Formats: sequence, structure tokens, C-alpha cells
Amino acid sequence: MMKKVQKALVAALCLAIGTCALTACGGDDKPAGGGNDGKITVTFYDATGTNKPSEMTVLKTEKIDKGGTVSSYTPTKGDGYEFVNWFATPSKSHKFDFSEEINENISIYGGFSKYVADTRDFYVLGAGTSNVLIDGWEFVKNDELWEAKKDNHKFTKTAGDKNEYTMTLDLRENDQFVIAATKEYHFKHGAGYLTGHTLENGTEVFAGQGSVYDDTAWGANILVKYSGNYTIKLTTHPNEDWFDENGNNYTEETKEVYARNPYDTIEWVRNGDCQHELDVVTDFYIKGNKITDWKDMYNNNTKMTNNDGVYTLSVYLQKDDEFMFSSTNTVGETVGAGSEYLRSTNLDEASKAYLGETAGKNMTAKESGKYTFTYTAKTGVLSVTFDPTATEPAADYYIDGTFAEGVEDWNGYCFNAQFKLTETEADSGVYELKNVTMKADSQFIIQAFKEGSTERGEWGTEGYNGLGSYNYTYMYDPDKVFQAVGGGNNNVKVKTAGTYDITFDSYSKMITVTASKQA
Repeated sequence: MMKKVQKALVAALCLAIGTCALTACGGDDKPAGGGNDGKITVTFYDATGTNKPSEMTVLKTEKIDKGGTVSSYTPTKGDGYEFVNWFATPSKSHKFDFSEEINENISIYGGFSKYVADTRDFYVLGAGTSNVLIDGWEFVKNDELWEAKKDNHKFTKTAGDKNEYTMTLDLRENDQFVIAATKEYHFKHGAGYLTGHTLENGTEVFAGQGSVYDDTAWGANILVKYSGNYTIKLTTHPNEDWFDENGNNYTEETKEVYARNPYDTIEWVRNGDCQHELDVVTDFYIKGNKITDWKDMYNNNTKMTNNDGVYTLSVYLQKDDEFMFSSTNTVGETVGAGSEYLRSTNLDEASKAYLGETAGKNMTAKESGKYTFTYTAKTGVLSVTFDPTATEPAADYYIDGTFAEGVEDWNGYCFNAQFKLTETEADSGVYELKNVTMKADSQFIIQAFKEGSTERGEWGTEGYNGLGSYNYTYMYDPDKVFQAVGGGNNNVKVKTAGTYDITFDSYSKMITVTASKQA
């Protein structure tokens, strides 16, 4: 497949396609006003292979009266190229509207595409409560899950020479998705490729939703605004693919994430109501800068308790910590990342006395203390009360388990200085234990006791001595060296024997284990 690399900036792509003014989308060249004859000059360019007008061939010019319109036509190019469409900008970021009145000299840019058979597969990647997206983005992070379920997310390529891919699926309100060639989001097609957003009666069906993977409309998630059963058709022109080197976080290694193609389109038809009814349970978890290091940590410390659609969570937050709430959806035993988020826009007026707001509408804690959140799903309102006197209890932390040679399983670890985590520096709240040798298939957890405790005390809902135990659900394990024991047991199982450094953040309640550098 040929890939053309264009280095110019794709400027200010609008999430709501078609809302850019004729002169918008930042910095595209535009001729000056009308000539001495009082006429307006319209210049049609061949914009194939470049977004610089100085490198383009003029196809024709036309003189019209000020306030008039110009007619479209279909030019020819030869050498196997077919005309695709007329665009309002050299970057071909949005199509030209031939119904608009023209009051100054303008340029119109023609796009041509040369057919090359597309050999890629394309998949719908997203999250939500529909039968396909209930897997969420989580399944792309797990190789085994991806191999088992990817065919459920795969588009069918239509026979012929037009590179068309189709899929019929249920989509529910607040679902989000993109179309990509791999689980790494290569050749991603987002909201910027939609040919329309509304039904004929004006009902809004789709909108653009920002994405951490891309800061333009090309890669923005497609947000579902109206539930139904839809047939989605992706049309590709691989000969005209190029890579936006000015994309957010672009590197040569990730360039396929920033593939662009102004000729590709996503069309859709609503066939009717959803065909599959699902019994979905939605849960919410706090997620933030310090509280989870912006990672999805699904555990009892971060989870809101759901009581008939009213969700609550009491949690200690440090001053200036930035946070929000993300969601999961569960159907039977399938759990996937959700597409609902609770931000400052959900707060009632009284709660704003305790919480600040970032430019991205996340919340910030104005002071350190205990925050109690209540979210009512029916109204979409999030409220909070605040206790400034609450503090994190002083504690001692030990690793416990079956991992060490010569130590009695589950009995010889706690209150043994050899297995006690020590604070990295005063008042940091971060504890570590280095050079821990662990056997393969052994288990461990972290036990928390009130500071100075010398015995376990009684087990209760709050854990030993009023504090708790921390298991795999509190763990960040990017290298997948560990796993939960399974079968309802979330003790950490050691997959690979080795010597490890263990870190526990008592504020975020996160466990991080890395291979010891001294091993």
C-alpha cells in the first residue's frame, strides 16, 4: 500500500462536521477580494497529493456576481484517478458547500483518488451498553480476549473494486466508538469521517467526542446520541493515505495512529430500534491525577456503591487533586469499560463550594479531607459533602502470603520486620520493600494495620484492625508478571519467579511491583 506523507498541519478540524465557516479551519490560503470589474473570481484547483496551493494545478476559473453561487462540475484527470469531491480548504478538511453565497474571491480544491485494493481488515473499537460494544475498550488490551472476540467486531468487506466495509449493529445512547485496522488504533476513523450527523427529521444521531489518542476530528470518538440498529459503511482510498506528523504525541513508531485520508467516509443508515435487549449494570469509579495516576483502578476503594440507581462514595482526597468518575458496564459475567463519565458538569450548585473545575471539566479538591459523593442516575446530578477534619490514619504495611522460602505460609510475615514496607520519605505516604524474592505460583497481598499494632486482631468488613488488605485489584501491573488467583480469589499470584521491588501508595491504594534492579 502506498502511503503519502504530508508534513503540513491539518488545521482546526471541527468536531461537528460541516459547521466550519467557508474561511475557517485556520490558516488555509484564501485569495483577496473581488477585482475591479466588480466580479468575484472562483478558482478551482487540483489538490491531489498536496495541501499547498502554490503546488496545485488550476483546473479552471470562473467569474460570478458578488452574492452569487457557483456550480459544481466533475473534472477528469487520467492515469487511473477518479474525482472524489470538492473541498473548501487546501487540507481538504471539509467539503465545499455549493449552496452558500460567495462575497469574495475564493478557491475550491478538487480531490482525486487512484484505486488501490485495500487489503486491511477493519474493526469497531469502543465502549457502551450495546451488544457489540459491551466488551468495551478492555478487550483490545488483552491479547487472548482480542483473539477470541475480534471477529464480533470485524467489518465485512463488500465484493467489488470500491473498498467498502459494512457492519450492522445495535448502538445505544452514550456509546462511543471508532473504526480502526488494528487494536492499536492504526488507520483510525473517527467522527471527522462521518458524512452526516442527523436524521432527515433533524434528530441528532452522532457527535464528536474528544479522545486521548487524537486531538482532531479525524480521530475523535463517535458519540451515539440516538439509540437504534444501524448499518455502518466505511469507504477507503488507501492510495491517498498520509500521516499527520503534527498530530498530538506523533512519533514514527505510532504514525499509523495518525493516518489521515480526506477522501475516506463513514456513512450510516438507521434500520430501526435496537434488536438486542441487555440487562446492563453500570458502576462508577473515581479516577484522577494523584488518586489513581489516571489509571482505571476497579476496587472497593474507588467504587461507588449503587443502591437502586443512587451511587455513593466516601473518599479522602488531597488538596488540588484533579479527578472525575469513569464507568464500567456489566452483562452477566462480561465487564467492559463504560462510556459514561461524571465531571464538574454533573455537580449541583452547592457542591461547587468544595470542588474546582479544570478547562477539561474535571473536578479538583479545593482542600484536603473526606469527600462524600452522591450521584443520582435518574437526574444525572452529582452532589458532595465535605469533612475537613478527616485525615488518613497512620498505618503499618506488610506483605503477606506464601512466597518466601523458610517462612510459614500466611503466619510468618506480618509483624516481621523483614516483610515490612517503609515510607520512602517523611509524610510521602509511599511505602516500599525492595529485593523481595518470590517463587512461581506463590501468592501475596499487602496487609495494613493501625500504626504500632503487634497482632492481627479480628477480621471484619473493614479489614484487620480497622484498616484492610490490598490485593490484585489494587495493583498496577503493566508487564503482566502477576495475576489474580481467580475463582473469586483476588490474591496476587506470581507468574514468573524473580526478585522484585514492591511499592504501595497509601493515598491512591495502588500497588506497583517491578523487577529489582539489584537482582
